[in-house]
Amino acid sequence: MDRNPKSSNKKLKRVAITLIVILAALAALALTKPDRETITASLSTTLIENAGSKYAETYNDFFVFNIIRAKDSNTAETDTYIGIAGNMVNVNTGFMKTLGNVIIWIPALMRGAGVTIQLTMAAVCAGLVLSVFLALGKISKIKPINRFCSAYIFFFRGSPLLMQLFFVYYGLPQLNPAFAINDKFLAAFIAFSLNSGAYCAEIIRAAIQSIEKGQFEASSVLGLSYSQTMRLIIIPQSIRRLIPPVANEFIMMLKDASLVSIIALADLTQVTRSISSSSSSVVVYIPAMIIYLLITALFTFIFGRLEKRFSVYQ
Repeated sequence: MDRNPKSSNKKLKRVAITLIVILAALAALALTKPDRETITASLSTTLIENAGSKYAETYNDFFVFNIIRAKDSNTAETDTYIGIAGNMVNVNTGFMKTLGNVIIWIPALMRGAGVTIQLTMAAVCAGLVLSVFLALGKISKIKPINRFCSAYIFFFRGSPLLMQLFFVYYGLPQLNPAFAINDKFLAAFIAFSLNSGAYCAEIIRAAIQSIEKGQFEASSVLGLSYSQTMRLIIIPQSIRRLIPPVANEFIMMLKDASLVSIIALADLTQVTRSISSSSSSVVVYIPAMIIYLLITALFTFIFGRLEKRFSVYQ
């Protein structure tokens, strides 16, 4: 930790100046990029005329630059231009063509990434809520509750997530049409939440049982009930120990979310496969993997900061 105020102020000033320069440069690029009409005028009129009713046009605006693609759906012939800093750059050959393809794919990949993140966050949050009851049930001295929670955890940890997803989406309607879940996201959320709950239950159970037994005895001497002991003393201390394994579970669930492409939910993996199939190119897997890495790095950083924050007074 930097204890020198002057040094900290200098660092803040450098960061502020850097941000101002970057924002100014981005604003200059945004103001000087060609408008849609200008960049459209650069497209091949021959391709447009030959394509006729099969002509398709894709336009994307990325703030500092824009890109437009004309395509003949019959011949798959394309004409692509990037507009930046007042110039129209042709990207139809070599590396520039690959770059143009990647830029065209980015909006769809980001939408898929959004679905992946939403599903992961929703499933892990719901799983954590469920796991608290499962963990407390497993360490409970009431045998029916203990056995039920233990069996639940054993089943969902011991069977593949893919099979659980298949059963929720395809199997339940066959048992009873009333159980049919037509919303693919909802089906995936249910399967992933049930699975995450089992894994997080073991994490919470281990964290609770890692607290010294002397604290339970001290709480009893002070006249606290079991629920008060858990709520006021044990669980708050367990939170610090939960963060690293829960972060690991989150990252694993983030990568396992690719399984939902099996039921055609438009997550990042499904979108990538669709683009690869329609474009007959495997290059799309490179930006898709980079997006996965960036998402993983972001959440790893967030959980790392949380761990440091909660461990300050440990």
